[in-house]
Amino acid sequence: MPPEPNQAHIAAPPRQALGRTASDGTTSQAPTSDATRDDAYIAKLNKWWTDEEESSIRRKLDVRIVTVSFLLYLVALLDRSGIGNAKTAGLEKSLRMSDSQFQWLLTIFYIAYILFQFQVVMYKLLPPRIWVTFCVFVWGVAGVCQAATTSWSGMMAARFFLAVSEAGYGTGFALYLSFFYPKTETGLRFGWFISAGAISSAIAGAIAYGLVHAKTSVEPWRLLFLIEGVPTLIMAPAAYFFLPNSIQSAKFLTPREKQIAEARLFRPPPSAALQIKEAHPFSWHSIKQQLNLSQAAAAFTDPMSYITAALFFIINVGYSSVPVYTPTLISEMGFGSIKAQGLSAPPYVLAFILSLFFCWLTDRLQIRGPICTVLLIIGAIGYLMLTTLRSTAARYVGIWLVINGLFPFIPILYMWLMDNQASESKKGLGLVIFATIGQCGPLLGTHLFPASEAPYYVRGTAVSAGLLLFGVLVSAGLSVRFWSVNRRRDRRDATVEQGGENVEAKGDVKYDGKARSYGGELEGSMTEADRRKIDVLLHGEESPYFRYTI
Repeated sequence: MPPEPNQAHIAAPPRQALGRTASDGTTSQAPTSDATRDDAYIAKLNKWWTDEEESSIRRKLDVRIVTVSFLLYLVALLDRSGIGNAKTAGLEKSLRMSDSQFQWLLTIFYIAYILFQFQVVMYKLLPPRIWVTFCVFVWGVAGVCQAATTSWSGMMAARFFLAVSEAGYGTGFALYLSFFYPKTETGLRFGWFISAGAISSAIAGAIAYGLVHAKTSVEPWRLLFLIEGVPTLIMAPAAYFFLPNSIQSAKFLTPREKQIAEARLFRPPPSAALQIKEAHPFSWHSIKQQLNLSQAAAAFTDPMSYITAALFFIINVGYSSVPVYTPTLISEMGFGSIKAQGLSAPPYVLAFILSLFFCWLTDRLQIRGPICTVLLIIGAIGYLMLTTLRSTAARYVGIWLVINGLFPFIPILYMWLMDNQASESKKGLGLVIFATIGQCGPLLGTHLFPASEAPYYVRGTAVSAGLLLFGVLVSAGLSVRFWSVNRRRDRRDATVEQGGENVEAKGDVKYDGKARSYGGELEGSMTEADRRKIDVLLHGEESPYFRYTI
C-alpha cells in the first residue's frame, strides 16, 4: 500500500486520467460545475478505462480478499465461541472448574481483546499478508492447545493468546479494505466479512450437537476444540499465498489493471517506500515511511473517533446480551433443545440477509448515518417489547427486532467511521480508539442479565433500550452535523465558481485564506476536479473540498 500523501511526493497523474477520453483517443478537459463536488461524478469524469475492465478488477480482488477473509473470520468465531459449547460438552467437570473460574475464561478473552486493539496499526507497518498469517497461525495454535489443557490456568493462557491474535486481525480488516477499494465499495465487502459470524454460529451449534452425542474415546469438549482449531491452521498458508499486500504487489493483476485499481482510489502513486516496506518489513526506516504520526495523532482529537466508539459500545451492550435470555425465552414456548436451536436460527438468517442488503444500499447511496438511526430505533423497539410485554409470542417478535436491528448496524458503523477519516494513518488509530472503547460494551452487557432476574430480565432489557434510544439521538445528531458542514462548503464552492473574492490564479486552491499552488508538471496537467482531490489528499477533512458521508 502506498504511504500517506504529502506535498513532496505527489506526482502528476496520467494525462489520460485528467479528463474524459473521446472515441478518437483525445482527452477532453473536465468542465467545472457544482457536480464536480460529488466524488462519484468526479470519478466518472476522470475515467479512462472501461466498465468491463473495472468489473474484472473488482472480481479478481473479491476472489482473493473477500472470500479468504470471510473464511478466516468464520474460523475465528468458531474458535472464540467454542468455549460455550465446550462447557455443555463437559469442560467444567473434566477440569474440575468452579462457575467463577469458568466466568474468568470468558472475561480474560474480552480483557485481552480490548487491550490489544492497538495492533490495528500493524496493517500499516507490516505487509498485510505477513501480519494476517502470523495472527491466524497464533490463534490456530492457541485454539488447538485448548484441547490439550489439563488445568484451568492452562485454559486461561490459551484463551488469552487466542484473544490477542484475533484482536490483531479482525478490527484491522476494515482498514485493509481501504487499501484496495474506494469507499463506495467497502461497505458490502465488510458486510460479507461480518456476516461470517452468523454462519459460524450455525456451524458451531451443529458441530457441538453432533459431538455431544458421538461415541468417541476422546472427551467431546477436547474433540470440539480440535475440530474447530485445525481448520484455522490450514487457513494460515492460504492467507499468506492468496491475500495481496497492495495493489502494486498483486501478481494476479496486469500492469494496466494495477494502474486502473490505483486510479479508482485517486491517491498518490506508489513510491519507493512501498518497495522498502515489502523488502524490509521489520526495519525502522520502513515503519517511519508507512506511518504518518501527525495524521495518526489527529484521530485523538477527532470527535468522530469517540462518537462512533460510543455507538459501538452501546451496540455491544445490547447485542452481547441477546444469547443470555434467548434460550430462556425459547424454553418458555415449550420446546425441547433441538427445536429451540431451530427457533433461534431464523432471526440470524434474516440478519445475515439484511446486513448484506443495507451494506449494499449504503454503498450505493453513500448515506450511512440515517440507516444507522433507523436500525437503532428497530433494536430499541425490540428491547422495549421485551421490557414491557409478557406474551411469549410478542417477546419472540422482540428478539427478532433486536437481532435484526443491531447485527446489520455493526458493519455500517465501521464504514461510517472509515469514510469520514481521510488518511490511512488516521483511520488506523481511529479504529484503535473505536474498537478499544466499543469492545468494553460486552463487559457491561453480560452483567446486566443475572440469573436471579430470569425470565424477564427487566433491568437488563430496560437499560439496553435506554442506551439504544440515546444512540438514536447521537447518530441522528452526527448526521445533521455532517449535513450542515457539507452544505456550508457547498455554498462556499458556489461563491468561488461565481467569481467571488475567493477566486485565485490558475493552479491555486483557496484554503483557509491561503492560496495553495501545486506547481510544476502536476499544476499544468490538472483539471479543477483533480485540484480538489489533491487538496483533500493534502489536508484531509479540513479541506474545503472534503465532503463527509452523512
